[in-house]
Amino acid sequence: MTTPGTSGTVEAHIPDAGWRRIGDLADSGWTELSPRGLRADAVRIAAPAERGATPARQRGRVEHLVPWFADSPAADAELTDEIDTVIGGETQRVSLRLTPRRPADIRGKVTVRAPQGVVVRAPRETTLPRGTAVTVPLDVTVPDGTPAGTYRIQVTFGDTTRTLTVRACPRTGGPDLAQGATARSSGDETEEFPASAAIDGDPQTRWSSPAEDDAWWQLELARPVRLGALVLRWQEAYASAYSVQVSPDGRTWSTAATVRHGRGGRETVRMDAPATRFVRVQGVKRATRFGYSLWSVEAYAVTP
Repeated sequence: MTTPGTSGTVEAHIPDAGWRRIGDLADSGWTELSPRGLRADAVRIAAPAERGATPARQRGRVEHLVPWFADSPAADAELTDEIDTVIGGETQRVSLRLTPRRPADIRGKVTVRAPQGVVVRAPRETTLPRGTAVTVPLDVTVPDGTPAGTYRIQVTFGDTTRTLTVRACPRTGGPDLAQGATARSSGDETEEFPASAAIDGDPQTRWSSPAEDDAWWQLELARPVRLGALVLRWQEAYASAYSVQVSPDGRTWSTAATVRHGRGGRETVRMDAPATRFVRVQGVKRATRFGYSLWSVEAYAVTP
C-alpha cells in the first residue's frame, strides 16, 4: 500500500540471478501482484526518477508491504492445549482457531487422529475467507469403558498440526469430603484469613496466603479415598498456575493434576488418585501481586 499517485516498480531478488521486475505500483495506492511461484530472498520497490519532479514526488511513500509466502502453511492454527473429560460424561467442545495466510479464500478439511477410547467430531469441510479468522468446533467424547489416563490427539488443517491433550477422568460423586476434614497452609496472610475458612461452610469467609508464589493450602481427609476431583472457588487473587499434590501419609507426595492456565473463579480439577489422605493445592504462579485466596474447597471421591 502506497500513498495514491506513487509510481514505481516492485522487484524481487532471485538468488544468483539478481533483481527481477514483478509489476508496477497501481496509481490508486493499492497494489497486489503475483510472482507465480518465484523463489526470492528479498523484495523492493524501485521508484523511477521523473524529470522536473520534486524529491518527495519521486519517492512517494510506502505505507505497508505485505508478502505472501507460498512455501509456508496456508493458515495459522490455535488450539486449547489440554482438557479434562469425564469418562462416560458429557461431550466437551474445544475451539480450533484458523487464520488464513494467503491472498485468497482457503478451503480444506480438519483431520483428527485420535487414539482408541476418544471420539472427536469435526466439520466435514472448512472455508477460510480471505483475511478472516474462523473458529472450528471440535466435540470430544470419552465413552464408558475407556481407561482413565492421558490421550493425545493430533488435529491438522493443511500443513499445520496441533496437539490436544485429553485427560480422561473417572466419574465422581458422594458427599463433599472436605467437610469435617482438617485444613492447614504454608502460611496465612493474617489471622482473619485462616486455612480453615476454606472449608467452614461459610461463603463469606476465605483463606488468604502471603504474597508468595510457592504458598500452599492443604487438606487432611478423615480417611484414605480414591480422590477424583477438587472444586476450588477462588477470590480475585487466584493462581494462574498450580498443581494438586496427594499423599497417603503427609510425608510422601505425588502430583495428581497440573493446572498451567488457571482462570480463577470456580475451577474443577479432576484426577484419579487412589489411597489419598492428604491433598495439597501447591501454588506455582500468582495471577496478581497479592497472595492466593480461596473462598471454598470441595473434594469428591471416584464413584464405583
